[in-house]
Amino acid sequence: MKIVCIGGGHGLSQVLDALKNMPCELTAIVTTTDNGGSTGRLRQDPSQIAFGDIRRCAETLGNPENMLTILSEQRFEQNNDLNGHSFGNILLSALSQVTHNTSDAIKIFCAMLGVKHTILPMANGPVDLVATSESGERVFGECHVDALSTFPKHLSLSKAVVANQQAVEAILHADLILLGPGSLLTSVMPPLLLSDIRDALCRTSGCRIFIENLVPEHSAVDSIPANEQVTKAVEILGYKFFDVCLTPDAFEAMDLRSIEKEQHSSTHNKSQLKHIIEQLLPYQDDTQPNYSIKVH
Repeated sequence: MKIVCIGGGHGLSQVLDALKNMPCELTAIVTTTDNGGSTGRLRQDPSQIAFGDIRRCAETLGNPENMLTILSEQRFEQNNDLNGHSFGNILLSALSQVTHNTSDAIKIFCAMLGVKHTILPMANGPVDLVATSESGERVFGECHVDALSTFPKHLSLSKAVVANQQAVEAILHADLILLGPGSLLTSVMPPLLLSDIRDALCRTSGCRIFIENLVPEHSAVDSIPANEQVTKAVEILGYKFFDVCLTPDAFEAMDLRSIEKEQHSSTHNKSQLKHIIEQLLPYQDDTQPNYSIKVH
């Protein structure tokens, strides 16, 4: 079973955490347009992609008893230029400089942390997110897009970059593609703006599932009703990127187990994610997948 997960931030890490022990081949395709925090400071080097979410995915999938996995999460708390940087971000940056190849750097980093699945950047070259508001204002960079007060009229990448070809192949050969949860504009949509990824998502025979957030994002996405947000994203992208849309109500309807639910949680329950995704997988006897539970 080949499962591709697309996105960024904590949402992608949650999905990977839920699936990492399942009998499947996981590929994470990670958004690399972040320009804030430690990642943003390291990206002052114009050759650097945003490594922060890649690091987080590797920590999720890595061996938790591996000292490098533990160190990767460690943030420096010193009154100097290292303050606020995570060790993992710096290590990835150093590996990128040594190898002169982003994919090679990530592959070495994952091996060091004991990652047994595949983590890929959406593109091997650095790129930023650009949005145009309804009033015509053009804003540059993920942080400024997040700070918009209204849903943008247009979303694009700052320059033409080629999608990671291993990521494209993974989508084409996937049995299941999971998109989200996470920030719609800045975590989910950036990889979908790449033409090769768009084409792969439109051509794949794998079932494409978009996982909605449980709570409002507190971003420009919230400026329009929840039931219009995905429609607006499809309008901006120019294509429908999912077959199944899992809403918070769908999660409740599909999970009838008597389990203790997290109260007032803003994130998906790992156990619930795993349980529901398992329902969407093809049966082991090669019969057709149970896609009759589609919800949109």
